Amino acid sequence: MTQRRVLTVAGLCVLLALASSCTRSDVSVPSPAGPSTLSITFDLEATPNVILATEERPMTTIKATVRKNGAAMSNVVVYFTILSGPGEFSDYTDRVAAATDSTGVASVVFIGPTKFEISRDMTTAIQGQMQTNTPEFIFKTIEIRIIRGAD
Repeated sequence: MTQRRVLTVAGLCVLLALASSCTRSDVSVPSPAGPSTLSITFDLEATPNVILATEERPMTTIKATVRKNGAAMSNVVVYFTILSGPGEFSDYTDRVAAATDSTGVASVVFIGPTKFEISRDMTTAIQGQMQTNTPEFIFKTIEIRIIRGAD
């Protein structure tokens, strides 16, 4: 046998030994963020999200939508809180609760300031938080832009 053939056979034997010893040893660990078999979605929106402060107090509707596995959840309490900025809810407070209806929507009315109550354009941050029986917080924050009208 020639030296080249001996080296080729030896190399193939080494490759064969290495290939047979290769096995998969990693473990597939699922993500703690999902996917989950239970899906609750919580959306928050203001319509409109830009209001004009004039001599009259401007208003906008804040809506929270709650769904479980795509279906509307009714009778879920949602807390709406003004985190910063001017304005108040229709009951003249900065925190109010509302329950979702049969379509999964809870809504409140936000009342902005008049142009005499602000000196420049401002932003109000509002948080919507779903009441849960778990230690997790399900919430979203939106901003409402308040444009001061001309004098």
